Amino acid sequence: MALDERKRKNDRRRAVQQWRKEFYSRLAKIFVIALAVVMVVNIIKRDKSFSESENRVLAKKPEFSWESIKSGKYMTEFESYVSDQFVLRNQWITLKLYEDKFLGKRESNGVYLGKKGYLMEVPSEPDWENVKRNVESMSAFAEKHPDIPVYMSLAPNASYILKDKMPYGAPARDQAADIREVNKMAGDKLLKIDLSGVLSKHAQEAIYYKTDHHWTSLGAYYAFGELAKEMKIENTAGGYNIYTVADDFQGTLASKSGYHGSEDVVQVYEPKGIETDYIVMYVDEGKKSTSLYESECLNDKDKYTVFFGGNHARVDISTTQKERRNLLLFKDSYANCMVQFLLPYYQNIVMVDPRYFYDSVENIIQSYGITDVLFLYNVDTFLGDNSIADVLAEEVKEPEDGDEGAEETEGAEDAENPGGAEDTGDAGNPEGAEDTGNSEDTGDTGNDEDAAE
Repeated sequence: MALDERKRKNDRRRAVQQWRKEFYSRLAKIFVIALAVVMVVNIIKRDKSFSESENRVLAKKPEFSWESIKSGKYMTEFESYVSDQFVLRNQWITLKLYEDKFLGKRESNGVYLGKKGYLMEVPSEPDWENVKRNVESMSAFAEKHPDIPVYMSLAPNASYILKDKMPYGAPARDQAADIREVNKMAGDKLLKIDLSGVLSKHAQEAIYYKTDHHWTSLGAYYAFGELAKEMKIENTAGGYNIYTVADDFQGTLASKSGYHGSEDVVQVYEPKGIETDYIVMYVDEGKKSTSLYESECLNDKDKYTVFFGGNHARVDISTTQKERRNLLLFKDSYANCMVQFLLPYYQNIVMVDPRYFYDSVENIIQSYGITDVLFLYNVDTFLGDNSIADVLAEEVKEPEDGDEGAEETEGAEDAENPGGAEDTGDAGNPEGAEDTGNSEDTGDTGNDEDAAE
């Protein structure tokens, strides 16, 4: 009996061992087959050049050379290429998010998972060498044009203003200290406009998107109040009609983190009592429009691009404003939704994004008779920028026989000037502004039913 019992136990043990061996063998085969399928799909699938969900250009396959192999550049670029072009990349990001949340992590792919559905980009470390170079170039530019006031305004990011929405224990960079350091570098040549105070005062309002790294139109509205005071913009609108053009916006931080639990509202503002006709010229693209807004972008994932359709090297706006004030605006994407507030008070606004601009700034100044210059950036972008100094280093190029000047002001000549903007008193506040609700067809802003195009 004892021998039979021992034999049965040995048989069971061998059966279990055989089952485990076959199970792990089959699992290994499945893994190898799945890995092979993924590799084949990655090889045969067409590479994407742009990620709509992340709103950025994706890495391309690097060119092979012995020099790049020896320097290590090829492998670094190839790693970025594989990461960006990997099949089902967005789904893997979402899967990683759920894993991180299960493990109690509050940061995913460089994005803090904040309170009340807020997503906030982890601030990058400043490149102080480039910051100093940029600020010195800006100061030299201001010194070169003593008759033109040159303003600098840096908007703090959500991770600083909304510190109470940050995950517990997450480090928040002191951007107020960063702004003080930049102001110290700038000296007295630049006229600084501080936005930290007014944004902090309204921190409990929806001044930043929950799912995107930009401020909202409401945040830009409050910032405009500070800009108007310092830039001597008078007779500002007494209130605004507010149009909701999208209520299902999930921005770049949602895509980057994989978290899609929040949605944002996108709004545009129209000043009450002020009618301003204008023409928008997208210079590099050779395109003209009669609206700041691109309604087709509301069908895209990144609905913030309803403002001008995104970033462009240069955009010229000519208005029917009689007062001869012409603004040169150096900017990042934060300024895109600010222009709707600046528009009625300038005859011309020339928007320059130094990241993509390679022409002459001096030609713009001469051609348009620029009266004001504003550098408007969010702090995080400004501290990592490496393009401002190069743009400002452009030598003065005289137009030949006035041809370039005529080309620069083409948009201005296309706009009629039937009269100036109506004086409507002091700037209003959102409590007195009328929200007209959703707008599906976002046409000309002169129409109360349609807010944006």
